[in-house]
Amino acid sequence: MKSFIIALGALILGAFIGGFTYHSVVPPLTDVMARAAAFEGDADYFFQNASEFYPTRTVASGEDSAPLPKREGVLDGFTYEYEGETRQLADLYTEMETSGLIIVHNGQVLHESYGRGADSGTRFTTWSLVKSITSTLVGVAVADGLIDSVDDPLVKYLPEVAGTAYDGVTVKQAMQMSSGVRYDPDLWTGNMDDTNAFMTKSVVTGQAPAFDLAIAYKRENDPGTKFNYNTAESQVLLELVRRVSGMDAAEYLEQKIWRPLGMEHSGAWILDHPGADGAEVGGAMFNAALRDWARFGVFIEQGGVWEGEQILPVDWVDRATVSDDAHLKPGEVHPNPNRGYAWHWWTYADGTFTASGANGQTLYVDRANNIVVARSSAWPQGYVRAHDDQSFAMYKALADWLSQAPSVISEEPVIEEPEAP
Repeated sequence: MKSFIIALGALILGAFIGGFTYHSVVPPLTDVMARAAAFEGDADYFFQNASEFYPTRTVASGEDSAPLPKREGVLDGFTYEYEGETRQLADLYTEMETSGLIIVHNGQVLHESYGRGADSGTRFTTWSLVKSITSTLVGVAVADGLIDSVDDPLVKYLPEVAGTAYDGVTVKQAMQMSSGVRYDPDLWTGNMDDTNAFMTKSVVTGQAPAFDLAIAYKRENDPGTKFNYNTAESQVLLELVRRVSGMDAAEYLEQKIWRPLGMEHSGAWILDHPGADGAEVGGAMFNAALRDWARFGVFIEQGGVWEGEQILPVDWVDRATVSDDAHLKPGEVHPNPNRGYAWHWWTYADGTFTASGANGQTLYVDRANNIVVARSSAWPQGYVRAHDDQSFAMYKALADWLSQAPSVISEEPVIEEPEAP
């Protein structure tokens, strides 16, 4: 993250020399430096308290939270193999900087644990995991009749993109990170020049609205032909949701998902600048308790249904989590050849999929086996291939173990009432 600070320094210097204005003011230098320094400080503290450093909008929980049934003992003795060695769930903490882990099977919590100073009330920052929430809100808007089709061009709903690189790009292509817009995240090495500039100019310094920055990038490829991971692309999609719903994204998320699912704690969505006109960041930095990550995962695992109500279009999850174009297949989009991409979800060849954020934030969904794994982490880099491989080994072993665990269906679950919001 040091490149973030270097980029920030240059931007601050240029800002005060050039005298840029946005809403007539630049955030006080002390505020700017405090926000930037957060990226360089203690990772555990920052990942668990990011909402303290930036302007946020609350996603409020309701008065009544949905209970999380717990089932004891199902994972007693569970182990998995990785690189010829037998490992246990505890090794996720000692070897992979895990700070929270919840495993859900058939809607019941089989394991919940925390480390690195976190607990069940900690609001972990999602980093890019929120991209999957952003695309899900697009699905809600389709279900609400606010978006006619994912094959519609973005310009139909966002007239400002006419004449930009997003002119001619469809909603679906943006969800697939296949707009053809030039953007260099260099995600796998950590030298994220465009992402650093995008986040610095919006969230840290308030130099420009995130949506304006997103649509300023240039076209490099024909839409729908090439995958290119683009955090700014998620901002375009979130602006689409804001525009068609007539609400802030936080309010739409609260009304359509957070309260209906009975989330236990309020979430905090970081804004691109303070004030009523600040926009939520569509591609990073939503903050929520791990139990609520898990509830969202169960909602997706159930096909967008909660307590009998179909919130998403009937076929949405099926379509959103399958790499249906050749340029999105596993081996085409990521250094890990097991990973493909769909509608803001990472996919695997076996039909499982995951919402992923930098430094190991994970929401893994295995619909065939009714498994959801929510995990927060503080990996030393944005992406660690060995950690990714070990995680996948654990997921597959978990599915095998649970397929042979009759107690999962033969015993009555223990109902644990949620903590007060």
